[in-house]
Amino acid sequence: MHTHFISLESLSKNYGHHPAVREISLAIPRGGIVGLLGPNGAGKSTTIAMLTGLLTPSSGTILWEGSSISERMREWRRALGVVLEDLSLFEYLSVREHLHLTARLAGLDEKETVRRADELIEFFQLGGFEDTLASEASQGTRKKLAFALGLVHAPQILLLDEALNGIDAVTVSRIKDLLRRLARQGTTIILSSHVLDSVETIIDRCVIVAAGRVALDTPMEAIRASGSSLEQVYTRTIGAREAVPVLSWLE
Repeated sequence: MHTHFISLESLSKNYGHHPAVREISLAIPRGGIVGLLGPNGAGKSTTIAMLTGLLTPSSGTILWEGSSISERMREWRRALGVVLEDLSLFEYLSVREHLHLTARLAGLDEKETVRRADELIEFFQLGGFEDTLASEASQGTRKKLAFALGLVHAPQILLLDEALNGIDAVTVSRIKDLLRRLARQGTTIILSSHVLDSVETIIDRCVIVAAGRVALDTPMEAIRASGSSLEQVYTRTIGAREAVPVLSWLE
């Protein structure tokens, strides 16, 4: 029987009486870039947090190659690269110290750790900031560092939560090229965003969530073939064409 690489089966998360995610089901093959799109509060970050293992679902299951991630959590986390909106950096470690620590914890030897750290510093244009503490770094530098940490161990699965926000345009272009290359090589990438322009050109599949539910799940090829833009499809799906309140003092 064919099993998908990752499957979300009726995944739900409640905070008290408030349902943040409501029975989301997705089947994700190996490789490719899935865009998890939706407005603020739609349940995107909660879904990503359940995928990381940071949050336990209220109900439902996440399967990896046919078995529950809860039964293989250590192995699952080793397979993940994660860049969250909350960067969770060690404030008193430098850029280079972050990279070396993360690489060594992932099991890389000293020589490979140094090689990968040097390449990531060059790729993310962090030269000159290697010895800067996270607490003293700009938000852009912190975001680049978080991205580098998510890549240093060459993960099978990359979870990105609003990961392109706050990074300069040149680096974003480099990252997009890299993500396309990784996806072609078999890395499975799930990218959440509410900024459509930042993801439209790189995602292979569009999953729109609203009020904790999947409102649309379609290949980007189908959207392009329809003659519609991602923004038009998103707007129709979310229902944002409803009458917009008037700001009377600006009329």
